[in-house]
Amino acid sequence: MKNAIKSLLNGSSESGTLTHDIAYLLFRIYCGFTIAKGAGLSKVFHKLNEDGGEGWDNLAFGVPQWFVDQVGEIGFTFISPSFWAYMAVYGEFIGGLLVALGFFTRISAIQLAFQFFVVSFIWYEEPMPFAMYYQQLIFWGFVLIAAVGGGRFSLDAHFARKAASQQRFDMKPVAVAATMLLLPFSGAAQQDAEPARVSFTISNPSLKAREIDIRYFNNVGKRAAGYGYGLNALSSHAVNMPVDTRVYEKRNGNFDLVFVVTAADNGRKFDITDKYDISREQWLQASYDEQNAETAKLEKAETNPTWEETAKAKGYELVTFRISGKSILPKQAYVRVQLPFDNQKSNVGFSRPLSRSKEYQVCYPVGSKIYVCDGEYWNGKEVKETLLLTVDAEKQNYLVRI
Repeated sequence: MKNAIKSLLNGSSESGTLTHDIAYLLFRIYCGFTIAKGAGLSKVFHKLNEDGGEGWDNLAFGVPQWFVDQVGEIGFTFISPSFWAYMAVYGEFIGGLLVALGFFTRISAIQLAFQFFVVSFIWYEEPMPFAMYYQQLIFWGFVLIAAVGGGRFSLDAHFARKAASQQRFDMKPVAVAATMLLLPFSGAAQQDAEPARVSFTISNPSLKAREIDIRYFNNVGKRAAGYGYGLNALSSHAVNMPVDTRVYEKRNGNFDLVFVVTAADNGRKFDITDKYDISREQWLQASYDEQNAETAKLEKAETNPTWEETAKAKGYELVTFRISGKSILPKQAYVRVQLPFDNQKSNVGFSRPLSRSKEYQVCYPVGSKIYVCDGEYWNGKEVKETLLLTVDAEKQNYLVRI
C-alpha cells in the first residue's frame, strides 16, 4: 500500500513493474485493434456504393479504387499504385492484429509508424505539426511500440522465454561434458574459506505462484546449502546466501536455472519472471556444482543414512497425512518437524503456500512433533514455534489445517 501511494505521489511507475506492464499491454491492444478495425477492416470490406446500405450485397472484398487513386496522387507509383495500396490496407489490418497480439510486434509497429508518417506529413498538402493531433498521435504511438516491443505480456515474450528455456535444456549435456574436461584443473584456484555472503530479494510481480529452489555448493568443503520455497503471487522473499548461489524455478516439471548470484548483486532485487544473462563460465560452474553436490549426497548417504532410513531401522512406524491452510487465500506456511530419535533440533519440514484448497501430503514417524513457525527456521534465525500436533498411528490419512 505504501509503495502504491508513493507511486501515485511520484507520478511514475518503475519500468518492469506489474502496473507498468499491464498498462502497456492495454495500450498496445487498443492501438492494434483500433487500427485493424477502423483503418484496415473498413477498407478490406468496403462499400460498392457509398450511398448504399451496410448489407453484404453492398460490400466488396479487396481495396477500394478511391484509395488506390489517392495513393497514386501522392507519388507512390513505382511498381504501381495498386501495389502500395494493397500493402497499406493489409498492413493496417494484419499489422494491427499482430501489434494487439504482441507477435512480430516491432516489425508490425515500424511499418504502421511509416504509414502514419505518410498520412501525417505527406498525404495532406499542408501538414501541420502539433495540429493534426489524431494522425500524428497514432504515428507517435506506433513509434513508441516499435521502440519498446511487445512487452512482458505478449506472444513475442512468450516464445522468447520458451526458446531461452529450450536453449538452457539443450546446453546441459554440453556443459556437463565441458565441465568434466575443463573445471577439474581449476580446483587449486578455489578458496578454502566460505565466499562472502550476499543479501538479495526475489520478487514475484505476477498473479501466479512460483516454486523456486535456492542452491549452493562449496566444492572445497563438499557442503551443500539451500532450500525450496513457494513464492506467492505479488510477493517477495529476502535471501542471504554465499556468492555463486544458484536460483532455479520449476517450469514444466523441471527446475530451470534463472540466475547466479555474484558479489555485485548485494542488495539487488531479482524479478523471477524476468530473463537474466548467464555467462558460459556460470553455466559450466553450475553444472560442475550440480554434479559434485549429487556425488557428495551419495557419499553422505553411505555413511549418514537419511532420517527415513533411520526411522525404519529403529522400527518407527511412518504415518502419511495431509496439511492444508484454514483460509481461502494462500498463506505461506513454515512447518518444522522434531523427529523422535533426534536429540538435537531437527531441520526437517517444509515451507510452502497453503490454503483450504491447497494441501500438502507429508509422511513422518510416530512420535514426531509438528511445529508451525512464524518465519524461516532453517537459516539460524530465532523464530516463534507453536506445537500443531504429535504424530500417532491414528493420524494416517488425516487432514490437519493450519
